[in-house]
Amino acid sequence: MGLSDLSAQELAAAYRSRELSPVEVTQAVIAQVERWEPHLQATWLFRPEAALEQARASEARWQRGDALGPLDGVPATIKENIATRGDPMPAGTAAVDLKPAAADAPPAARLK
Repeated sequence: MGLSDLSAQELAAAYRSRELSPVEVTQAVIAQVERWEPHLQATWLFRPEAALEQARASEARWQRGDALGPLDGVPATIKENIATRGDPMPAGTAAVDLKPAAADAPPAARLK
């Protein structure tokens, strides 16, 4: 069984027991994206350095016993048509001006 086979609940349990870390899991996800993205072309905005920064912050929270919730440190993507503060939102078309979103849309805010 690989990391990609683990559920969010299993990841949270592994973070809690320090069997795995959010950084380790995020690095594995980044490696998979880098391996497959040239073939699939499914990722519109890929920022591995931001993902690692978020994973390091999550890891520190888990180590303090202060996780934000059951999804803290579980890698996730957000569809490009959901606004995330500071990121451009193409809404599935090249016909829009790519301006950074002023705020997170509710689904993005809840996930964060």
